[in-house]
Amino acid sequence: MLEIIKNRAVRILSLANVFETLGVSIFNIVLLTYAKTYANPTVMISAVSIATVVPGTLGFAIGYWADHLTHKDQMLIVTKVLQALLYLGLSLVIDHRTPLVFAIVIAINLISDSLGFLSSSLRLPVIRQRVAQNDRQQVLGLNQSIASLLQPVGQSIGVFILAVTHDYALAALVNAGTFFLAALILLLGRRAIHIAPIPVPPARRGEKGPGLWRKMSNILGQSSGVSIIRLLTAVVIVNAVGASVDAVINLYILDQGRATGLSFGLAILIINVLFVAGTVMGSTLKVRFLDRQSFKTVMVGTIGVMVLLYLNFLWVQSYWMVVVLMFAIAFGLGNMNPKLYAQVISLADQNIVGTIFGTVSSLVTIAAPLGSVGIVLVYNAISPAAAYWASIIILLIGTAVLLLGKHQRPVAKA
Repeated sequence: MLEIIKNRAVRILSLANVFETLGVSIFNIVLLTYAKTYANPTVMISAVSIATVVPGTLGFAIGYWADHLTHKDQMLIVTKVLQALLYLGLSLVIDHRTPLVFAIVIAINLISDSLGFLSSSLRLPVIRQRVAQNDRQQVLGLNQSIASLLQPVGQSIGVFILAVTHDYALAALVNAGTFFLAALILLLGRRAIHIAPIPVPPARRGEKGPGLWRKMSNILGQSSGVSIIRLLTAVVIVNAVGASVDAVINLYILDQGRATGLSFGLAILIINVLFVAGTVMGSTLKVRFLDRQSFKTVMVGTIGVMVLLYLNFLWVQSYWMVVVLMFAIAFGLGNMNPKLYAQVISLADQNIVGTIFGTVSSLVTIAAPLGSVGIVLVYNAISPAAAYWASIIILLIGTAVLLLGKHQRPVAKA
């Protein structure tokens, strides 16, 4: 880890990511609180929740757009400036509580989140050119860890600002300030993150449909060791179940609370803290054994631990086993995502990498609420055991999808 921090481009990108993550998380909690101040808070909070998901569902389109921008390093700075200006403008109108103003606030936040997704895609070619191949997985893991660690910090800052001042305009100004700081860091370090312009080849301009699909299929197949259909199907299945885990654990502890010997809040806090710790450790630590494993192997192992979690819910019902298994799941997920993304960056042309990441992100975003609602509905409408068995069956289907069928040899790590 110390070696990659010596890379100035990594320091610039990571420090900018710190302030960007704070900005996003500060206003997400502020926006929910703001929605609650309206006459019909249920409708307004629902609108906020839907708008928060939209940028993820547009991942393919945003990634495709990022791939067609020539000066990616310059546009990375521009996105932060635009986000800062959006929240600066928002601070001027947010105190006028009318339905039109609420719609404007939602629109500004949606555009800002979309620009954030765009900047994530623009960072990838910079990492490819400025970071050695052997270090890319750790760099991607570091940025993933920043998001995991600082989201609750940003939310706490947002809550603190409102608790002390009750001033939504001030919260918007603080948010604008975080994005200005991110832009300033990138601007001051522009030489470290500078890459040559990446023109889109004439053959790729307007490329869609079968040609684009074949390229994505080839790259994701080589990166993961399975065909694109099987990979994306497994990703959707695992994320559909994974998204419901938090809700299922909450309901499980609510039902079995006395057996833990802890208060409900403390029991949840311990799990959440260790989950974040597992994600950070999985993302950033170089574990030689895991580094030698393919993405598919790590994913199957992580699914296996998730199955053990649901078997524990069914038969053992040990709270401390839940804690240990959630840490192991987080560690696997933390290692798995940077592993795949580092391989994709190495294999893909720089003008297609955003499209690939956007496609995976869109599927994950769509799968998460579907799985969460479905499993929780089974839990409440039928029985907890039915929800556990449904989750196990879905996870086993995901494992079968990964393991069965023609194997595609992943590219060895250099």
